[in-house]
Amino acid sequence: MNGGINITENSDIELLKYIAESGIIDLTYVQEQVKMKKREEILKKHQYSIWFNEKENVWYSYLPDDSKANNRRKIKRKNKSDLQKVICDYYLSIEIGQAEEAKNKKLSIENLFYEFMKHKMNEVNSGTVKRMMSDWNRFYKPNKEFIAISVKNLTKINIDDFFNSVLATHELKKKAFYNMCGILKQTLEYAVDAEYIEKNPYRIKVNKKKFASSNKKPSVKEVFQAGEKELFINEMKRRLENNPSNTAPLAVMLDFELGTRKGEILAICKTDIVNNRIHIHRQLVEEFDTSDLNNIKSLGFRVVDYTKSEDGDRWLPLTAEAKRIIERIEKINKEYGYEYKDFLFVRDGHCISPDAVDAQVKRGCEHIGIPVKTMHKIRKTYASTLLHNGVNISIVKDMLGHADESTTLKHYIYNIEDSEETDHKVLNALEGSGKMKSDQSDQNIISFSGKRKARNLDKSKLPAL
Repeated sequence: MNGGINITENSDIELLKYIAESGIIDLTYVQEQVKMKKREEILKKHQYSIWFNEKENVWYSYLPDDSKANNRRKIKRKNKSDLQKVICDYYLSIEIGQAEEAKNKKLSIENLFYEFMKHKMNEVNSGTVKRMMSDWNRFYKPNKEFIAISVKNLTKINIDDFFNSVLATHELKKKAFYNMCGILKQTLEYAVDAEYIEKNPYRIKVNKKKFASSNKKPSVKEVFQAGEKELFINEMKRRLENNPSNTAPLAVMLDFELGTRKGEILAICKTDIVNNRIHIHRQLVEEFDTSDLNNIKSLGFRVVDYTKSEDGDRWLPLTAEAKRIIERIEKINKEYGYEYKDFLFVRDGHCISPDAVDAQVKRGCEHIGIPVKTMHKIRKTYASTLLHNGVNISIVKDMLGHADESTTLKHYIYNIEDSEETDHKVLNALEGSGKMKSDQSDQNIISFSGKRKARNLDKSKLPAL
């Protein structure tokens, strides 16, 4: 129409809102008129007559019902308007059901996943949401044909083909593969709970020979060997001398004595140190803005009053070296006026970030010319050193905060000797050229008895940094 305005349904709604808010029309009145028009249309299409029985003083009609004779059932109400309402409600419920059925038929795996994630965000932390979206974008999103399948039409064969294609395209270890599968599993469980589907077609039927090897990586890549450790710690000392106000190198050095997770060591407070032991019971975590799942942004780090698991709440013995490092940290904080609550590793009024210690480790390795390692590999070095020097695996497990020994043995124990020393020990053992000297720990670990219960320290939540 010449001079007319062509607007979409959404803009129609916005325009009506504007008109109503401006007082030009009464939006409630308009909505009532729309309902009345819909009601008139339904009653006009109603296939049965509506009549009044004077003897009974009630109004009658019929509604379709396949279970009754003549495929209809009689209904009655005292007032005609009440009878008409029953008729309208019946047909409206059918329309709504048909609309829901049509929606379900069109509901693709992709659309269902995003709906599920909106629900999931109420149950898990933002870091978990970020990891799930990372796996979705890496493994699911590129397979447009699969994620476009209607959930109603999804079959076990579709799932088999998809999982096998992922294994063929990506070199995945068993654990990484099953983590990836978990996204589809949870999404389809949600579909059942939301009553979009009655039966869950999820299953895993793949050629397991396609899994990437889960053999341990060489020790030289996973731990700091004896010679490397000495060079690396000396490099941390050099870096501290060049920048005496930066306690990040000291955090790295302290972790060789404690073997904590990166977030745990950065959340240590002075009050956590009692006599010759230190209480590990909180961690620094990164939080994210997940309001836009396709554009997740970091909000920074904050301290939380829990560790990765219940077993992570533990007491560790302090070596003499650990005590010296802590004293050095406190001296630097006092000298430069660094303070934030009671935390050890602070700067500019907040806790040091994990990125700061990661940078120290990376640059330190590069400077001394060894394979670049991480803070997590210092933790593995700590575990391997304890076992190497005769500490029972059960104690090593407790020191790391693991729930079971198998995790410790499978993922954290490596040979900390270089190849020359390893060959020397093996040859001595085989040739019987003399008794092998027992390994002596280079860490003066203070003895302790049993595992104490955590003290009742302040459990109040700490604000975001």
